[in-house]
Amino acid sequence: MASQRTLDGKQVSDWMMGVNRLYPAEFQDLPAPPKGYRPVYLSHYGRHGSRYITDAGLYQTVLRVLRRGAADSCLTPLGQSALERFEKVAEAYDMRMGELTPLGALQQKEIAGRMVARFPGLFDEGARVEANSTNLERTMLSMLNFTQTLVSLRPDLSIGTDASRKLMGAINQHSPENPRITAEDLKWKYTGSPWWDDFFGYFHGAVDWKAFCGRLFTVPGYVEGLCDPFEFEFDFYQVALNMPSIPLKGMSFFDLFTAEDLDLLGRMDNYSFYVAKSLYPGSNGRGCYLSESVWGDILSRTREDLASDVRVRLRFGHDGCMMAMFAMLGLEGWTSEIEDPADAWKVWDVSRIPMASNLQLVLFGRGATDPLLLLMLLNEEPVELPLKSVAPGYYLWDEFVAYCSPLIDSAREALSK
Repeated sequence: MASQRTLDGKQVSDWMMGVNRLYPAEFQDLPAPPKGYRPVYLSHYGRHGSRYITDAGLYQTVLRVLRRGAADSCLTPLGQSALERFEKVAEAYDMRMGELTPLGALQQKEIAGRMVARFPGLFDEGARVEANSTNLERTMLSMLNFTQTLVSLRPDLSIGTDASRKLMGAINQHSPENPRITAEDLKWKYTGSPWWDDFFGYFHGAVDWKAFCGRLFTVPGYVEGLCDPFEFEFDFYQVALNMPSIPLKGMSFFDLFTAEDLDLLGRMDNYSFYVAKSLYPGSNGRGCYLSESVWGDILSRTREDLASDVRVRLRFGHDGCMMAMFAMLGLEGWTSEIEDPADAWKVWDVSRIPMASNLQLVLFGRGATDPLLLLMLLNEEPVELPLKSVAPGYYLWDEFVAYCSPLIDSAREALSK
């Protein structure tokens, strides 16, 4: 991401960007496998690439209030500048809610290209790739751009693709199509959920909308009669975070926010994702336990694929799905449990799941009698597992399966209650 500065001249950090963070551009070399081992299989779960904001109401509310402020001669010079920029933004967003952006397509193409470069033997002639996506446009187009790149680099590949609702539970565990999901589970995802009142109480106590709106409007409290002022600031914040993902070069709204604003607002995302996707003691844990469907599919498909000519299996889903998957297995801090979700930002960092974030489980083999090894990558960098490694970054696949299996069984038991 190009340098972005706040109103007080601070650099906008990856942490401040949260799940809107752009995919990394630089990667370390992978650790070498033990002697004689080579890649034999790859199982992937990827978030869609950069997208437009998913809710048209966000930018429409901001535009309506700014235009009204201009009509009432109530905009400050900074507010007028914001309106002029926002007119261009609104045109770019029109009819594109939640769609994959050109940058999102490029991210998927580049990840696919690096996958082939790093593990070329998996894409030799005769190899088969199976790809599945959730049934949303941005994930299906992510799958399309990824697989098209594979074909452009390896024309002899056999690639199957699917985005059926029938398979949704194994890719988006929080989807209504997951057979295990209940009406109560769905409540935890949306406005009006059991945690919503506490969340907004914290939000209203932490965020000073008057300071923010005072930079844009000359009349104190001007926005109160036009919309919820807290939502106005939060909507503007969501648009600001999304700007690096859309094709408007040089456009930014971070100069409307201080670094403290972005820090406080960033805690909101960590709070909401933590409550809904973790083993937060105040929840029923089901948002996390539902990940058994994805992990169960990964393990069972791996067994099947290793016995066939499938060498790569791709899945395209969403950020919350990945967080819940990590939380269920207790990987790299995602398992942390705290009593007060207002402190979630201290243990969770949702910017670790940026646009186009991906998990790759790469299996390495040597001979028929040698054990398979696992190299797990998050955003193409090695993940440290709670297991004894056989070489830096490499773990016994059978030990990983043995680690996962009781956690999957426990999750299924919890979901059945």
